[in-house]
Amino acid sequence: MSVLFMVPCEITEDGLNTISPAAMSIIKRLKYYVAERARTSRRFLSRCNLDFPISDLEIIEIKEPTQPQVEEMIKWLKAGHEVGVMSESGMPGIADPGQLFAQAAHKHGFRVQPLVGPSSLFLALAASGLSGQSFAFQGYLPIKEPLLKKRLQNLNSLAQKGQTQIFIEAPYRNKRLFNFLLKYLDKNLRLTVATDVSGLQESISTFKVNQWNGSSQKVKDKIPTIFLVGK
Repeated sequence: MSVLFMVPCEITEDGLNTISPAAMSIIKRLKYYVAERARTSRRFLSRCNLDFPISDLEIIEIKEPTQPQVEEMIKWLKAGHEVGVMSESGMPGIADPGQLFAQAAHKHGFRVQPLVGPSSLFLALAASGLSGQSFAFQGYLPIKEPLLKKRLQNLNSLAQKGQTQIFIEAPYRNKRLFNFLLKYLDKNLRLTVATDVSGLQESISTFKVNQWNGSSQKVKDKIPTIFLVGK
């Protein structure tokens, strides 16, 4: 029976051990993928010691998904193929376009099966010390300061009510965002900075906003980072 697998990949290139053996056994046999970036996916799959030549892979790149791409995936499933959806990093369908393909598979009556693997968002939340009972992922915040200020005021209110707020930034703007967080967040809220989660440079620290002053060296540009705010 055709199945759409939500396939995890490493968060960092030294993190192959974070993929479960059960997931790896399926990854080794899959030949059909829709992937956020084909080049990144091929690099990951080449490290997985596939049961066939890497040249046999069929990959649709879905950085900006289109309806024809969705229809092509459904054709694969209707033909009896097992298909994998793969993110640029971690679990697909979370902060990437993979959700559209899972949605289409459900619509056409195909089973969607998630495989066990790392998610930087949930790993950061688990290690933050902030509430895991009520939380929300906000994705990327606005870049322009007036809009960013307005959004942070809203996040302040939500965090003060006990809901942990999780968000990300393009790695080269980490320090810029961090400085705005110190400027506009309520000083008594707690702020977690989780860098290179599951990687060799992993660093996860939580302090009250007013305690972060002087600790900006913990925030690094060019390294994927998760930010969390809560009580």
